[in-house]
Amino acid sequence: MTFAVLAMLSWSESAFAHLTPNSEVTLHLSGDRVEAQIIVPAAEYAYASSHRAGNGETDLADARKYLARRITLTTADGATLPMRIDQLRFAQVAGPLDLLATAYFPLPAGKSAGPFSLRWSVVVDSVPDHFALISLADGGESRVIGAVRQTDQNITFTPDPSMFTSFVRAAWLGAIHVATGFDHLLFLMALLLAAPLAARDKRWSRVRGLRESLYHMGGIVTGFTVGHSVTLVAAGLGNWHLQTGPVEALIALSVVVTACHAIRPIFPGREAWVATGFGLVHGLAFATLVAEADTNIAHNLPTLVGFNIGIELLQLAVLACVVPPLLWLARRAQFAPMRVAGGAIVALCGCWWLYQRLPAVIA
Repeated sequence: MTFAVLAMLSWSESAFAHLTPNSEVTLHLSGDRVEAQIIVPAAEYAYASSHRAGNGETDLADARKYLARRITLTTADGATLPMRIDQLRFAQVAGPLDLLATAYFPLPAGKSAGPFSLRWSVVVDSVPDHFALISLADGGESRVIGAVRQTDQNITFTPDPSMFTSFVRAAWLGAIHVATGFDHLLFLMALLLAAPLAARDKRWSRVRGLRESLYHMGGIVTGFTVGHSVTLVAAGLGNWHLQTGPVEALIALSVVVTACHAIRPIFPGREAWVATGFGLVHGLAFATLVAEADTNIAHNLPTLVGFNIGIELLQLAVLACVVPPLLWLARRAQFAPMRVAGGAIVALCGCWWLYQRLPAVIA
């Protein structure tokens, strides 16, 4: 049942897989003001606001009012800073059309040290899976200080956050990324779906013992972890410029392959190696997120490790919920039809994602 529910969520929210564009806010602090450079995907803005995404006078006026009602910056004593929105336009910087703007918050005398609290409800109040990456620029570099989403629309920051704070926020960002990345989760769970079983004559023939099942599952999870951790760290520290389209298409393909394996064995006994191999590909997708954010998560080992730890903790939480009932169900007669049905639904999700992502590969 768990697999079916997650698969149906993935199908209904297919637009919210890793191809979903999310907002970005880069904060610059100077002696007399806070400046926020804003990027909001135009399609999500149009959906959330019911306004047209265009550069006509009325369209830009609507966009300005929409942003003004949903962005607030306050000082430590609760004073709300006045805001001026400038350089507002819809433009195609890289990929789909974006809403671009710069917001200026003049500071009263003596308030430049912070801390400040940003409240951001742009798009996130209408699209549950949307989030905004919040970065703090310092000289020529910037670092992610957190993310806001529908359930938490506030973030507090100081001009010079500690390394520990950056580490914790990077871990939180990693957890959010996996929580909204149904393709990654379904890939792993499709592999685990057949993990309690052993194959013979190209069929799933018997249920493994409890110790053997746990050992086999541990190998799969470890392989996937090692695979995506290696490419995440290597791509981040190596400053690789990755092509998103092929990576995302390969992830969709990995979901299809593992789902078919859950129905009928394709690579029995080699699941850990397959998880490692596909984990390398999934790690590239994780690296692409931090690279596209243009922040020093991608070039700073402690925050990169924090991002990875957030991914692992969320995966472990999901596994803690899924593995016990899976081991119990595997010893029941009804598990076989449930496994086939779950694998089929996951395969359909993977095929749909592949259909969505192939045009970006061919283009």
